[in-house]
Amino acid sequence: MKITSSPKPTGNPARRHLALQSGLMLALFLTAPNIPRPSVTFPFLLGALSLYYFQNVEKDLRAVLRGSEERWFLITLLCFTGYLFINSLWSVATQAALGKAVFVALIMGMTLIVSRAFSRQSPKALERTAHFAVIGAVIGTLIVCFEFLSGHTLASLIYTYIPALRAGDKTIDVLAVINGQLTNLPESEFRNPYDNIVIRVSSAALNRNLSLLMLLLWPALFLAANHVNPKLARLSAGIIAAAAAVSIFAGQSQTAQAALLASVATFLAARHWTDLIHRGVLSIWCIALMLALPLAAAPYKNGLHTKEWIAPSFRDRMIIWDFTVKQAKKTPWLGVGIRSTRVISKRLRKTEPDFYDHVAYRRLGLHSHNGFLQVWYELGAVGALFVLALGIGLLRAIKRMSENVRPYAYAVFVSACVVAAFGWGLWQTWLLSGYALAIILVRFMVSYSERSKART
Repeated sequence: MKITSSPKPTGNPARRHLALQSGLMLALFLTAPNIPRPSVTFPFLLGALSLYYFQNVEKDLRAVLRGSEERWFLITLLCFTGYLFINSLWSVATQAALGKAVFVALIMGMTLIVSRAFSRQSPKALERTAHFAVIGAVIGTLIVCFEFLSGHTLASLIYTYIPALRAGDKTIDVLAVINGQLTNLPESEFRNPYDNIVIRVSSAALNRNLSLLMLLLWPALFLAANHVNPKLARLSAGIIAAAAAVSIFAGQSQTAQAALLASVATFLAARHWTDLIHRGVLSIWCIALMLALPLAAAPYKNGLHTKEWIAPSFRDRMIIWDFTVKQAKKTPWLGVGIRSTRVISKRLRKTEPDFYDHVAYRRLGLHSHNGFLQVWYELGAVGALFVLALGIGLLRAIKRMSENVRPYAYAVFVSACVVAAFGWGLWQTWLLSGYALAIILVRFMVSYSERSKART
C-alpha cells in the first residue's frame, strides 16, 4: 500500500488528538470484550476524532476523500448501501429496516474515515497509539479470562451493589430471600430493594463477549508482537494469546471456539504458504456465499440433527437452517427485506402447527444463526452478489499487504467469517460494529507496519 505523505503534526491540536486517540484505543481493547454493546460507540468516536485530525492537525478536511481503496470496491460499497435502502422498502418491518440501512451506511463511512486518518499519521503517533492499545488488550483479556474462570465474580459484585445495571436480557438471574426462601425474581423486580440478594450470571448469555474478543484478538496480537520493546512484545503477546484462549474454551461459545481454531490454522499456514492460503480462503468465501442455501440445508437433509454426539445448540441450528432455506426459496432474487426474519418468525409461530424435531421445534428463528443464509433470505441473490464482491475486495486488499501483516489479516477475515456463519443475526449493531472495528484495526496494522519500516 502506498504511504501518503502528510504534514508533520505540531502544536496543541496534534497533542490533543494523539492523547484522545491513545485513550480511545486503550478503552476499546479494555472494555469491548467485557461489555460488547457499548462498543457500538467506538467506530463513531474514532470517526469524529479522525475528522478532528483532518480539520485541525492536517488542516485539510478534503483529505478525508483521498484514500488508497480500489475504485471498483468503493463503487460496489456505495451501490450495496443504496440497495439496502431500496430493499428496506419491501421489508415487513420497514422502519426498523431503514434504521439498519442508515446504521450500515454510517458504520461504513466511519470505517473509511478512520482508516484514511491512520494511513496519514506519523510513526511516532502510531507507536504511541499502539502502545496504549496493547495495554488495553492485556488488561482486557485478563479481565475476560478471570471472569469466565471465576464464574463472573466481578459482574456478580457489580450487579449486587448497583441494582440499576441489572439487565433483563437473560444475562443474569436475581434471587432474593422472601419468606425464608430463596426466590427467583421476575425481571420487573430486578431493581427493587431486597435483602440478601444473590446474583447468578449466565456464561451462555455472554457468548457475544467471546465473539467480540475473537474479532479483536489478531489485531491485538499483531500490535503486541510488533511492540518497539522486544521484551514487552513477547510478554504482552503471550499474555493476550493465553488469556484469550483460556477464556474462549472456559466459555460456552462453540462459535468462538471454532473461530479460534480456524484462525490459528489460517495464521500458521499463511506464514509459509501465502498464495495457497489466499486462494483457499477466497474459494471458501465464494463457495460459502454462493452455495449458502444447499450448504445450510445439507446437515438436516443428511440427518445430522438426530445425532446425539453433536451439541444440542448446533443441532437446533440445523433445524432453523433447513426451515429458513425453504422460506428463502420463495423469494430468491430480492429476498424478504432487511430484518424481516424476526417479524415473520413471530407470525409463523401463531399460524404454523408446532412440530418438535428431535432436539427443538421446527421454526424460522428470530435470526438465522448464519449470516450467509440470512443474506440470501433477506437480501436475495442481488444482495448476495454485493456481499460476495465486497469480500473479494477485502481479500484483494489483504493480498497486497506486507508479509508480516498478511497472516494476521487473513486470521481476522477467517474469524469474522466463522462468527458470521454460526453465531449471530446479521443486523445486530454490536456485531456490525465489531466487523467495522476489525477492518479499522487491520488498516491500523498496515499503517503501523509501513510507518515503522519507513522510520527504520
